[in-house]
Amino acid sequence: MRVKNSVEQAICLLIIIAHGKNEEHIKSYFLSQRLDVSDSYLKKIIRQLVVAGLINSEAGKNGGFTLKKDPAQITLCDIFEAIEGKEAFAVATGLVEKVFLEESTELKATKQKMILNAFEEAEEAFKAKLRAVTLKMTMKDYTEGGG
Repeated sequence: MRVKNSVEQAICLLIIIAHGKNEEHIKSYFLSQRLDVSDSYLKKIIRQLVVAGLINSEAGKNGGFTLKKDPAQITLCDIFEAIEGKEAFAVATGLVEKVFLEESTELKATKQKMILNAFEEAEEAFKAKLRAVTLKMTMKDYTEGGG
């Protein structure tokens, strides 16, 4: 599995927004300059984060982006799912049936279930690890056990 570059970019822009002073609205052009990413590309990532409920977007001269939740309530899994989606890593396509042509329906189902279970368990372990790390933990003022 390969995670999109936009997941890393989303994490970084959320860290920048989280470090804003007193609910300061951060402009997209500032984020794009800071991360050296095109403003139009970054706006696509920002839109996904708005839809996922992780940031607020306010239009106008004094507008920009702020966090919608406390950084301690945003996990890497939230960010990953905002960008990658919540679809399962693997789904059955029916190809297993074509491999075991002469076998029983029960055997086909067993083999397919074995394969899907492996992916489901791996996905759950992956997401559990991401749920264990919050945005707050990635910030510069966080210290283990104190922050």
